[in-house]
Amino acid sequence: MRCLSRTALVAVVLSVAACTASEPEPGSSSVREVRIGVLAPRSGASAAAGADALRGAELARGLVNGEEGSVPLAGVGTAGLAGLGGAKLTIVSGDTQSRPEVGATEAARLVSQEGVVGLVGAYDTVVTEVASQRTERLRIPFVNGDSPAGYLTERGLDWFFRTGPTDRMFGEAFFSALGQAPGAGVKKIALLYTDDQPGNVVRNLTTELAEEGGFQLVGQVRFDPKIGNPVAAVAQLRDGGQRPDAVFVIASTPGTAARLIKAFGQAHYSPPGILAFGAGFLQSTVLGATGSDGEGLLSSTAWSREIASRNPTAKPVMDLYEAKFNQPMSETAAGAFTAVLVLAEAIDNAGSIDPQRVRAALLNLDIPGREMIMPWSGVRFDAASHQNVAASGVVEQRVNGLFRVVFPQELQQAPAVWPRR
Repeated sequence: MRCLSRTALVAVVLSVAACTASEPEPGSSSVREVRIGVLAPRSGASAAAGADALRGAELARGLVNGEEGSVPLAGVGTAGLAGLGGAKLTIVSGDTQSRPEVGATEAARLVSQEGVVGLVGAYDTVVTEVASQRTERLRIPFVNGDSPAGYLTERGLDWFFRTGPTDRMFGEAFFSALGQAPGAGVKKIALLYTDDQPGNVVRNLTTELAEEGGFQLVGQVRFDPKIGNPVAAVAQLRDGGQRPDAVFVIASTPGTAARLIKAFGQAHYSPPGILAFGAGFLQSTVLGATGSDGEGLLSSTAWSREIASRNPTAKPVMDLYEAKFNQPMSETAAGAFTAVLVLAEAIDNAGSIDPQRVRAALLNLDIPGREMIMPWSGVRFDAASHQNVAASGVVEQRVNGLFRVVFPQELQQAPAVWPRR
């Protein structure tokens, strides 16, 4: 019996040793695979945006792994992550269904069952909020590239980072563009906004920025997307007698955003300027769906195809994306692409998949704009908020069905058409 016990003990020890040898320590340079989770709505109302995000993430993975040729981008080497001995990147996705509780569950699953070392996503603001609270408890880095709500980086989270511009940055770009409008300029503005939590947050921000910029707020009309009539809401603004120079249309969902813009044509109201603001306008298909009612509309974006076409770093990536997926690269795709590369760069710099080391590397990143596809000065995270302070928004105007950059002036392709028709 004593001999049998010793034999069994030796077998157990050897078994444990074998398992340990096949699973390197987090800081080991012998890691062969690095798994990054992507939270995106693959089903539901925002499924099109989720598909864009996954395509952007997959293109980033292919470039990091050396499968798509060489480009001079941060996070991209020649064959895998050099800091981890050439480890390959793998993308593992989780379908949030645009539901906060599902997003949180999927975040936990990706960490506990799929072994991801960090996450990017999750497109929808409230889903991002809840999912990042879950990863905060799990102490796993979460890099967001597509949810601009300012409060997300004002919560004091240790593990949440955002690469893209905030709503405030977008709003500042809007008001700067209005300040440069030709002719008599813009003095009076009005707001048409969805009466829900995201819509009210952006409405409050817009009123604050208007006051800071010396603009006169002459009207506010709220629209309940569940029971309201968008044509009646636009007519109320039209008949208010204030004759605003520009109307901010603030919407939180893609369906509501398109309905509100089309309601201007249905109500036969054409103010000199219309500005599309809020999460509802982030999905690339929304403005195209507005038809002639969207002509002359101004929108603020983190990604511009027009700017990318003139950028020697961004254009090859854009062309590769469009050849690979047979569709234009969208803001959502570019945001996910950038978030994956930023996280990959941090992992590479850390030379480790240990979460603490990756978090420290994110805080120490200083990526110049020339190594990115975005029209920003780079990526530098604020030590307290973890917001990328080098991000910025550009303003485009839809002219003859195409979007032209009208702000900032150094990137401008054409002056704004004012009034819009």
